[in-house]
Amino acid sequence: MADPNLEQLEKSLRDLRNRFVLLTAPHRPSLWKYCLRLTGSPWDAEDLLQDTLLKAFSRMALLGQAVELKAYLFRMASNAWIDQKRSAKALWEDIDTMDDAAIDDSAALRVESREAMEILVSTLPPRQRVILLLSDMFDFTAREVAAMLETSEGAVKAALHRARASLKSLQDAPEPHRARTGLTPSDPLIARYIEAFNSRDPAALVSLLDPGAVNEIVGDWEEHGTEMMKKSSLHYWSLENGRIWAEYGTLFGRPVLFGFREDGARPKVLAEILSLQTAGDRVVSQKWYFFCPELLQYAASLLGVPAKTWGYTFDAAFNEDGTPKV
Repeated sequence: MADPNLEQLEKSLRDLRNRFVLLTAPHRPSLWKYCLRLTGSPWDAEDLLQDTLLKAFSRMALLGQAVELKAYLFRMASNAWIDQKRSAKALWEDIDTMDDAAIDDSAALRVESREAMEILVSTLPPRQRVILLLSDMFDFTAREVAAMLETSEGAVKAALHRARASLKSLQDAPEPHRARTGLTPSDPLIARYIEAFNSRDPAALVSLLDPGAVNEIVGDWEEHGTEMMKKSSLHYWSLENGRIWAEYGTLFGRPVLFGFREDGARPKVLAEILSLQTAGDRVVSQKWYFFCPELLQYAASLLGVPAKTWGYTFDAAFNEDGTPKV
């Protein structure tokens, strides 16, 4: 039996989180782009973004003072990503040992080409990458970057000089990753899932799920078990009007289902992405990228189709009866 106190706490926290989502929404597109440039993968970018927002929300009560939100979020993302790389000793460079004497200002030419940023992932040490992106792509000052990384302006300028010099010495960018769709899955379970999805048959979908399966609607909602799914996500999904279908494909090497819609005069728009985990003859978990507009727009651009996005939360996008808010 559910604890009523816990249920009330969950509702209060969800209301607060929705307010936090609205507060951070103006910074989400640029933060996601930053995470993408840091990680080089849309999957890792989305994970880093969600981890950053979750950590930022959980720490709000501990701050004790107001902060400049954009800088606070970028700082959290930077430090989270650097911490992930600390174990890779060969990639780590301690910029705190640098000083202003290491900088030749006449040689520290700004890298203007946005395309050049695409090669950062495979060429620069983590902290150089962070500093170059914050400075040259997102226009933070050396003083602001130093405050984010808790180092000196001189160390930031030295790392920035080295990063720019490294970029200018490069000749060729790595081959870009691609997204593909319209493929045939080798796993018959995935084929049956697509068939049930395209038939708009919630009962058939449930029959393919483990009873305790977890459905993570990334960034907004989590459901444990098929009973919860039937009452919530699958219920609202079944109410949606218009043609909906899924195609099997890959995005940056990960097998996924791309969910498409007919949207007025547009015959095919990308509206969702599903990543399934299977065990035996059942789907045991799925990540449903529905309220992730930046990821959807990025994937759609690779597939050469428009994207239909839904904002960041169900409460903001839909009415209680499942109809879209105007």
